[in-house]
Amino acid sequence: MDARRKSVSVIVPVLNGERTIAAAIDSALAQQFDGDLEVVVVNDGSNDGTAAVLDLYGSRVTVIVSDNRGQAAARNAGVRASHGEWIAFLDADDVWLPDKLARTVTALEANPDATLVYSDAEKIDAGGRRLGATCTPDAQNRAPSMSDVLTAAWNILPSTIVMSRAAFDRVGGFCEEFGRHPKWEDTWFTIAAREHGPFVYLAEPTVLYRVPDTAAQDLERRGIWKPGAADAQAMRLERYLECSELIQRLARERFGDRALRLRREIRKATSNLLVAAGLTAMVAGDRVSARRAYGNALRYRPLDPKIYLRLAWTLLPAGAARAIAAVLPPKLHRAVSGPARA
Repeated sequence: MDARRKSVSVIVPVLNGERTIAAAIDSALAQQFDGDLEVVVVNDGSNDGTAAVLDLYGSRVTVIVSDNRGQAAARNAGVRASHGEWIAFLDADDVWLPDKLARTVTALEANPDATLVYSDAEKIDAGGRRLGATCTPDAQNRAPSMSDVLTAAWNILPSTIVMSRAAFDRVGGFCEEFGRHPKWEDTWFTIAAREHGPFVYLAEPTVLYRVPDTAAQDLERRGIWKPGAADAQAMRLERYLECSELIQRLARERFGDRALRLRREIRKATSNLLVAAGLTAMVAGDRVSARRAYGNALRYRPLDPKIYLRLAWTLLPAGAARAIAAVLPPKLHRAVSGPARA
């Protein structure tokens, strides 16, 4: 690469992404960017047709093959194998808008003290149709202070982030302790990054963010729920809980009481996802997994009567549940037995 030109390395972790990885890579290669660009894809143990799709790109893409170690390790491996002055992250099911790099690199160059730049993102469905909604909550429509990221889980999507290689090295990369669970490693990365300096936020979306069509698909993507054997489901829930406890521990050890509100927010989010997993299990007829999910949710919200009601519903014999359901108001019935978005 010519040292006089801007150079960006695009890091793309992928696991079983045969349906979406081409759109992601194509959006990176099509950037309207006046500089050098390399795309590094880390195939993190895919067992579908992802490798065949990647082969079609030949020398236009650098591919690293690894065992399934999780997105944190995959991103770190991609950065180590890359050469650009700037590092940009792109998830395998997202798509960049054509001027993504031009806008973000320009913003970083104009703010040399910033650790990273990120933006809002526009939602698309599983088929790529734009949904007309963005991802950033109104209360977070600005760059966060250090106090902000220790108060709430700031919604910074990895696919929107660009930073210098030097800044990435100062942060120390993504924490690989999170393993294969895709929930909290990006939140912890942005907290660690904010310690090293301010962020720049672009309110106009630069990314199309793919969202699942159903709650069950969303939970499957998060590694919390997948139809199948109850013992396998128990392991997924356990891994999720381990990662939730890990980020709480890291926040407590590094920031003490300064991160108390953040830890409460994480516990609330954990409980909400466990309840969603329980409802999804009920819809699938898996009462054992539903009981396990609700029981774990009570660890985080022990005084919530709705969770106790849902847990009690899983203990009813099927015949009794049908009889009671016949006289329950529809809204209450949905609240205890699904659908998962009740």
